[in-house]
Amino acid sequence: MSGRLDLVLQRYPEHEAGIRTLAARDPSGNLKYLDWGAKMLASGQALAPEVADVLDLFHQFRGRSLGGDARHSRRQDPSLRVHPDVHAYRPQDLANLRTLLTKIKRARDKKRRARERLYKIEGSVEAEVVHDSPDLVVRHVKNKQASAHYGLGTKWCIAMLREGYFDDYEVQNAAFFFFERKAPLKDEFDKVCLVVPRGAASARDYIMDLQAFTAVDCRVDVFSLARVYGAGVFDVLRQIHACSERYPGSAAFRVNAGTATAAECEAVLATVVGGKLDPYETDQLIVSICCNDAAPWSLLETVLQRAAALPKAPRKRGRFRYHAKRARGGLGIEVAVEAALTIHPQVPTAVREVLVKKLRRRHVRVEDIRRDDRGRITVTWRVAVRTVRQRRHRFNRFRTAKQMRDHAGVLARRATRYRESARKLEKRERERAKKRRELAKRRGDGR
Repeated sequence: MSGRLDLVLQRYPEHEAGIRTLAARDPSGNLKYLDWGAKMLASGQALAPEVADVLDLFHQFRGRSLGGDARHSRRQDPSLRVHPDVHAYRPQDLANLRTLLTKIKRARDKKRRARERLYKIEGSVEAEVVHDSPDLVVRHVKNKQASAHYGLGTKWCIAMLREGYFDDYEVQNAAFFFFERKAPLKDEFDKVCLVVPRGAASARDYIMDLQAFTAVDCRVDVFSLARVYGAGVFDVLRQIHACSERYPGSAAFRVNAGTATAAECEAVLATVVGGKLDPYETDQLIVSICCNDAAPWSLLETVLQRAAALPKAPRKRGRFRYHAKRARGGLGIEVAVEAALTIHPQVPTAVREVLVKKLRRRHVRVEDIRRDDRGRITVTWRVAVRTVRQRRHRFNRFRTAKQMRDHAGVLARRATRYRESARKLEKRERERAKKRRELAKRRGDGR
């Protein structure tokens, strides 16, 4: 390398200080960029620090292109691609090269910041150590941030920070306890998640309902944990049971039970607005919020205004398929909210009268609306039976001749489809009859 430096100094003796600066900052480690850098100095296009900065970026992004990587760079515009050979750039190309390298660096930094935001844990990590021994630590994980933090490196769905699986389990009033080895053995039992159902009727139900998942998200029973961690794990389970019973139920669980406070109703509504719960849970929580007497009118008014749009957010992401109207006998979630608000004590009288009129137009028997606790508090009602005249009325809903012509066109297209289907069916029946006759004829010849 000293020989290469001496040759360049002999060629450009008047730039000795700048050349030595380039040699000290050469990113290749063998001064392979020194000749090109000295040429840039001799041309007067830039000073030594600027040329060194360009060479640092070139060494990182050589062969890359703006908006792509080295594998796809050949398919893109050559002017957006960094040539892998630095000597392909002339002194007059230095400005364009510097601009291209700067853009690529900014694009990379932007992607890196977006990726860091995606996995950045915002908020406090709430966890409590339940058991601590020389080889094992067990933590009670209390929020999603703690689940993502302590579940790093596993395949648990509740460790996904941007998904709503942790919230789904919390709605079911489950508690989470993470087992972690202090000296990892590089197997799936280095971390184990224990899902504990709260409010079990008996100790037997508690043991039978426990769900344990290894780091690769494989479900195992408590006896497998005893074989791996030793018989002392049953003492740990007793500590876990006591801890889970002391820990209060989730806000969503109390909303479903009808015992939530105003602050808890607001927190659950914020979770629902986030759109990470499945539509079924979203519908249930919306109606349950309206069945909690502690919910203030300001919160209920927000629910009333947004009831129809809230369950659609998860469906837009394509995660679930759930038909709210089909689940409620043909009536949407907004009808359930309106029905719940007609018997809520915080609703103003004027608003209640408007809701009653709307429900009567939908043939809902308002006098039969009541709350029902089937594990989750909800609202039930009965739909008035329509008379023959009321059922006929839907065929007389056209008010103009254009509406009637449009509907006639719809019926004509439907009749055309039916005639085509009937023609195909008749053709298949004729073919079957022909085959039966031919088969009967062959059997007769055989005799």
